[in-house]
Amino acid sequence: MQTKKCLWCLISISFFFTVPLYAQRTFTLKSAPADLKVFFNNEPINPVSVNGTHRNYRLNGAGIVRFSADGYRSIEYHSDVLPVRNGITGIKLENENGILRYVGEYTTGTQPKSAYFSPDGRRVFVPLLAQHGLDVFQMSGQSLVFEKRLIVPGSRAVGFVEALCDERRRELWVSSMHESRVHIYDLDTLEYKTSVATGGQYPKVITQSPDGDITVTSNWITHDLSVFNSDTKALMYRIPVGGTPRGMAFSPDGQFLYTAIYDAPLVAVVNMEQRRVTARYRYADGAGAARHIIYHDEKLYVSDMGRGTVNILNASTGALLRSRWIAPILNTIVLSPDGRYIFASSRGRNNPVDYTLPGPDFGAVYMLNAEDLTLVERVWGRNQPTGLAVSPDGKTMVFTDFLDANLQLYRIP
Repeated sequence: MQTKKCLWCLISISFFFTVPLYAQRTFTLKSAPADLKVFFNNEPINPVSVNGTHRNYRLNGAGIVRFSADGYRSIEYHSDVLPVRNGITGIKLENENGILRYVGEYTTGTQPKSAYFSPDGRRVFVPLLAQHGLDVFQMSGQSLVFEKRLIVPGSRAVGFVEALCDERRRELWVSSMHESRVHIYDLDTLEYKTSVATGGQYPKVITQSPDGDITVTSNWITHDLSVFNSDTKALMYRIPVGGTPRGMAFSPDGQFLYTAIYDAPLVAVVNMEQRRVTARYRYADGAGAARHIIYHDEKLYVSDMGRGTVNILNASTGALLRSRWIAPILNTIVLSPDGRYIFASSRGRNNPVDYTLPGPDFGAVYMLNAEDLTLVERVWGRNQPTGLAVSPDGKTMVFTDFLDANLQLYRIP
């Protein structure tokens, strides 16, 4: 009898402590917009504490959690299935009446550095900085499905950065930063073909002349460009640029190669016939970090990561036509196929300890009018939107969340 009483006491004590602990839930919120409102079972709730841009909430029981903000579509989750990554509930809302239509998100390998559509728009290639190879996704209806990861036989090196689709030769070129090589795949079968050494160190962006005869990589550490014969893959020569080269863009006649210099707000103009820098366009005073560059309609569009700006220059003279601050840590810019819009990814503010750690807020992708850089629309990303691409038909946009191993897909109606 005494044993039964003790057993009943244990059950009662267990029940007494278990129910309240189960009923009371907490979560840490990181959101975009940062000031969105939180409702629990249709009642507004306030954070119990705030740590920078992270807010801590306590839920008494189970139920529906709704996240809302003016101008955005609300989103709801049951408290049992709140999305959690590394202990943080990340919520981003979509514009209520926006042009860009959110489709979905897809897991990638670690640190997806960039994104590229195949020429037919049926595939998306995502080079991985912290894993070996690049991920390939295939369009399936309105969505994406993972197809395979491309690797280099006999190698485990990481550091895949940027890519180029050579439609003439049906080849995919991918820069491998730590190997100082470019790997080449068959664009149709995705089979590995060959690798070539750049001669320089830390190749980044790859571009090709308008006639397709030469292919060029920008080499980060050696401050030069490697020029290949596109047919034979032979390294023909290297061109010093007097600074850290990143993005590149050819003039339509192939005579000049405009190179963004990451050390400054500067574009180096390379005369390809003379194989040397013949002009330097400085578009701002003080510090800066020119990153990506686009040539369109006799103008250069240049993103500056350090200044957070997109800049329009006269391609012939270097005169600054327009400059607009967009967002902190501006990364990639791409032009819509019809030339009407510039899309720009912003990583958001860096973590003050290390940029490879999530920062205080989510980044975003901005849709700008290409004529005057006015804002058309902003959509939120997650931790460090970085890679960015628009499909050849202009109907689809993708971008990567660098620190979340994530790829996001939007439709452009």
